[in-house]
Amino acid sequence: MSQQNEAGGELGTLSALERPAGRRDFLKWSGAGVLGAVALGACGDDTDVRSITEVVSNTDTVTVTPTPVTYPAVTLNFSNNFGILNYAYALEQLEAAFYTRVVGNTTGFGLSFSPNERLVLTDLRDHEIAHREFFRAAIPALGGTLIPDLTPNFDAINFSDRNSILATARAFEDLGVAAYNGAGPLFSNDATGQTLLTVAGKIVSVEARHAAAIRDILAPRSGSFAPQAFDDAFTPQQVLALAQPFIRNVVTATNVPTIS
Repeated sequence: MSQQNEAGGELGTLSALERPAGRRDFLKWSGAGVLGAVALGACGDDTDVRSITEVVSNTDTVTVTPTPVTYPAVTLNFSNNFGILNYAYALEQLEAAFYTRVVGNTTGFGLSFSPNERLVLTDLRDHEIAHREFFRAAIPALGGTLIPDLTPNFDAINFSDRNSILATARAFEDLGVAAYNGAGPLFSNDATGQTLLTVAGKIVSVEARHAAAIRDILAPRSGSFAPQAFDDAFTPQQVLALAQPFIRNVVTATNVPTIS
């Protein structure tokens, strides 16, 4: 794995970024169509309005089939720290989009969850957005290139059903914890890599609390909030295989080191 030796500048930038800040950059655009009566200019004096109307009304209609929507493929290159950061960024995009959809479903959200549960889910949304925006800012600030924004695929989730939402939230949170645990050893063994590992440790501790909170909502006071003494640690290939059904972009991992 490549080493990042100029750690001083990177570490200073990273320290400044540890307070996540959202960035909203909206671009508004509009277009206006103009109808021109070109046919009128080509008509002689003996052409009346009725004949023009007949010509227009008898024009053949052409049906155009829309081009299928495509989503850019995403490759995560784990040969350096930026591959790991973009990996985390991809997962945080997915989680932030999910909780934003949950909380934004005003009717289903209010009917499916108690006031306290709504507070928890809203907090989870805000945390995941903060994590996503941290990586969105940190990667280019450290000299890396961001992967494209991912398009989620939530077709299999019923956002009007409490159990569907909570089961998906549990799966996402457990997967996030396993992903961070498995990615930790992949950071470079230098000052920058170790600082990034510390940041990842801070995030995974919050993700683990999310997982416990969701499990407690699903089965209150049952002990299921912590079902095992040690959380799982998955490889990037394992995580992406489980996450792929919820992402329309095809995401692949390359140059993943083997950890002995």
